[in-house]
Amino acid sequence: MAKPKQKVVTRGVQGLGLDPMLLQLMFRKAESFYPKHDFLVFDPSGGRVTVGDGDGKKLDEIQTRLPEKVWLKTDDYGHQLVITALLPSEY
Repeated sequence: MAKPKQKVVTRGVQGLGLDPMLLQLMFRKAESFYPKHDFLVFDPSGGRVTVGDGDGKKLDEIQTRLPEKVWLKTDDYGHQLVITALLPSEY
């Protein structure tokens, strides 16, 4: 049975005013790459967003706009997974 997932969005990411559908897509990406990758970087470049592992490896690309880089970190607390969307400046 899959663990329950809690999705957390920091104030910085909330302040970006992202489309809720984009934010949900980002959370789905985090779920799909976990457990192999528990940290994802969503790095904007023009009309695309590169999804990377934080070590320079490109994992995917999304055709959308993002005002600035966003990180998603997945933590396993035993009874649940917590996926946090945050700005690098909030780390």
